[in-house]
Amino acid sequence: MRKVLLTICALFCFIPFVSAKKEPVKVYIFEAGGCPYCEAEIEYLKGLDSYEKEFIIVQKEAYVDHVDWENGKDFELAKKVAEAFKAAGFQDATYQATPFVVISDIYAAASYNTNLEDTISEAYKKGDKDVVSCIEKGKTNCIKKSNNIDLNNSTIIIIICTLSLCCLYLIKSNKDTKKIIEEIQKSNKKK
Repeated sequence: MRKVLLTICALFCFIPFVSAKKEPVKVYIFEAGGCPYCEAEIEYLKGLDSYEKEFIIVQKEAYVDHVDWENGKDFELAKKVAEAFKAAGFQDATYQATPFVVISDIYAAASYNTNLEDTISEAYKKGDKDVVSCIEKGKTNCIKKSNNIDLNNSTIIIIICTLSLCCLYLIKSNKDTKKIIEEIQKSNKKK
């Protein structure tokens, strides 16, 4: 019975390493029509090796153009997203400048940035939280402050397996201890 339990535990420990294909992260670019920095950001992102493998670009119109700054069709969404990230502690999140770039729940800033590859990779490994889509659907609490411990399913399964193996070891040790005590008692009775 113990061997069967150990085999089952061992199988559960390896399940997290066999996973289905991950969906690409959505990198949102809130832009203004004709904005040269927005265009440069998109070109930079499209030039990354992980483009279309680990991430895709979703363009949103915050402003119709970068001259008159007339609100675009996605202006209200940009404003809500920026406010949600600001409330969560992202100081550079603002809808009042473009490009306003959002990556999962780990990056939100209004600036041209050519150092996003590691951030995108991290979001891909963790799984895209897609805060923008969440807010777009009218949900609240789409982003939380990032000072909590993030336990993903793999970590939880590994903890459970480790605890199970420890319990099995203790049970076996307990049986061995009982045998030793019984032998000592038998030996004392003979004397």
